[in-house]
Amino acid sequence: MNGEKRTEAESDGPTGGMPRRGALRFLGVAGFAGVSSATASAKGADGNGGGNGNGPDASAEINVLTNPNFITDAAGETAPFAPATELFDPGPVSIPLDEIIEGSDEYDSTLGRPLNDGKHQVVRPPEGYDRDAGYDEPWVPVTWGEYSDVGGTATVGGVKPAGGSNGNGKGGATGTRVNINVRGALPNGQYTIWVVKFAALADDSELGPEDPFVTPAGNGLVGFHNLGQKSGDDGDSENDFVVDESGDGGIRVFNEGGALTGIPGFEEPGYPFVGEADDYEQSASRLSEVANDLREEDEIHFVGAFHYDDQVWGVYPGPWHVNHFSAVFRF
Repeated sequence: MNGEKRTEAESDGPTGGMPRRGALRFLGVAGFAGVSSATASAKGADGNGGGNGNGPDASAEINVLTNPNFITDAAGETAPFAPATELFDPGPVSIPLDEIIEGSDEYDSTLGRPLNDGKHQVVRPPEGYDRDAGYDEPWVPVTWGEYSDVGGTATVGGVKPAGGSNGNGKGGATGTRVNINVRGALPNGQYTIWVVKFAALADDSELGPEDPFVTPAGNGLVGFHNLGQKSGDDGDSENDFVVDESGDGGIRVFNEGGALTGIPGFEEPGYPFVGEADDYEQSASRLSEVANDLREEDEIHFVGAFHYDDQVWGVYPGPWHVNHFSAVFRF
């Protein structure tokens, strides 16, 4: 791994005429959300959901994700494994995103076009890795023993009113305070955090608990959003952080409400990702965004993506990542 963003590889991008559900499976969005993982549901705590910022914080434990869309062994088997088992990403994203999403000033106008040449081994930086100075030693294969050791806590707090400082030296923005504290992640790893939205289904919806995109609480997958605000002119966002030699680190931001940044449906642009707008209790306009106060949502998952190409991709997860852990909140 040399840390270079891969943008020139060719791919036919087999997405023409693909319905949304097929595209979801191709993208591995179920794995992104952690819906089908038995270990994805962290211990949730209720927030007040009132939007006034005066209620108690809500906390949830961080747990490893085992979804086979993102992690398998060399034979394609599903976790958990023996501690020394080396891990693989069975299907790095190969869709030419720049041909699917129309360029705009708001989000990235040019995205990578990687080649999916089969499963990739998941690797991490070697000991003493220095992103600024560079490092020539080979990266280290990731084993289940170190991968599954991740833990920590996610906390959602009150809403900051406009005009104050958000902790990053930037005033004027509103948003929900989010603290992610990770322990035992992959040493020196590059991570991003994603807010995955689920919404309550209407009583007459045909979607149900048997659907892999519906959570045990009966909420359907709507879309995802980069944690923190978008910044700069090239689609950068505040959702990235690195962990230290012990795998400890985290991020503290105010997450501003707004349009979901996830990839829209293919033949049917927009949200929700699963079902139709009338399958949900929320209005169609609300389904396309995440609330300024995250506690107003029915269910939110914070998902930590490890980037084994050592790159972050702005308001999109990028091709070479595995969704390592999640914390689940139901309000």
